[in-house]
Amino acid sequence: MAHVVRMQTECPPDAHKVIRPPEKAVKATVCVKLNEAEMKEYGAEDFCNALSLMSSKPLLMCSDELRKTIAQHKAAAEIDPCYLQLSADGSEAQISYDDGAVGPSMPVVDLTADEEKLKTFLDQLTVRQFVIIDSYAMLILRSISTVFPWDPLLAGDYFRQYLKARELAKPEDLDLFIQVRYGRIDGFSLKKTHEDAYRFLQLERKLYLQYPTDDDD
Repeated sequence: MAHVVRMQTECPPDAHKVIRPPEKAVKATVCVKLNEAEMKEYGAEDFCNALSLMSSKPLLMCSDELRKTIAQHKAAAEIDPCYLQLSADGSEAQISYDDGAVGPSMPVVDLTADEEKLKTFLDQLTVRQFVIIDSYAMLILRSISTVFPWDPLLAGDYFRQYLKARELAKPEDLDLFIQVRYGRIDGFSLKKTHEDAYRFLQLERKLYLQYPTDDDD
């Protein structure tokens, strides 16, 4: 039985957009770099269910072996992922689909490889390119990118909260945070014992519940 709980947003899709027209255009396409150790730790079924929290059609970056594993479990998780294929020099990439089709090439920026570049996430959203983020941040940054076109100032405030939480979180805090995502421990149990992990968790849940995705489904 899967342990990942699919939270329901507290407002309908696009509810936050009726106040005023968008101020910014998101031109970037966000891609999640997967951690293979995560799949081995929690199992393929829960791993794919966690990916479904990101999107019903997530764009992923992973090894060919992990892609095969996801293909075996994607139907049960109700996801239809596609994958990022990097050019030889890593400066460009294109989307690869399971049916063999590929998309056009675009520049790529890997925010997982450079903490300083991560701080420019909001600026990177305004450029036509692929933006690679890690699985820890996928739900937080996905939600912030949803807020950004309609309220850049609010998105900036949320992003500063994220950077602060990330700065304070130690590796063991992030491990606890992921255990909560996979339903192995109760998130509220961290409030008094692991304040930094709880801060990360609290921001993710607040954003996830208030700002649903822009999935077409």
